[in-house]
Amino acid sequence: MGYLIVFVVSLAVGVAVFFATMRQAAPTGTAGFGTPGGSDPPADPGPGMAYVPVAESRHDWQARMTGVLGLAVSVTVGGIALAISLYAFGVLIGKLIGGAVGDDPPG
Repeated sequence: MGYLIVFVVSLAVGVAVFFATMRQAAPTGTAGFGTPGGSDPPADPGPGMAYVPVAESRHDWQARMTGVLGLAVSVTVGGIALAISLYAFGVLIGKLIGGAVGDDPPG
């Protein structure tokens, strides 16, 4: 029963984090280096520097759904890992405190 509670809580936290990050506004800036929204190319970069062009592309719905699914799975797995590690840390602290005061730890 304890593992089910950890799983449900971690899933809820993962979903909450996912939706919290999806509601943030996208950063605004200039598309090019000259005017806002412009696409004029910058001058040649100096020595030791490189210019990497950023092309805007639109993905199809399958690529977007794959990304959303991957993000949901990774957030869920991360939440489960965090919940289990916090639980194990709490058990460790409980055993350390129980051992310090002379109580027999259960199990």
